[in-house]
Amino acid sequence: MKKHFLDNGFYLVYDKDEDLELADGFYFTIAYPGMTGEKLLGELIRYGISAITLDTTGSTRTEGLRICVSHTSLDRMEEVAKRLQLFGSEHK
Repeated sequence: MKKHFLDNGFYLVYDKDEDLELADGFYFTIAYPGMTGEKLLGELIRYGISAITLDTTGSTRTEGLRICVSHTSLDRMEEVAKRLQLFGSEHK
């Protein structure tokens, strides 16, 4: 799922733990250029993608979202990719 976000113009907000790469786990954090977390969440919901804003997790960063992957099955990845491609094409 992370690859689909990165392939469509998103970037990781928290990509390191001190100087080490973060492992893939239950969630990851993303942002989109020029959008606050609140604005990005509102836009992604239009494409059927939900998340939580980083400020609700105690983060001091306001530009990103926490994407949970723990209950997303692999058979949904093609649909996620299509939705993110549409988002990316409409938000260049």
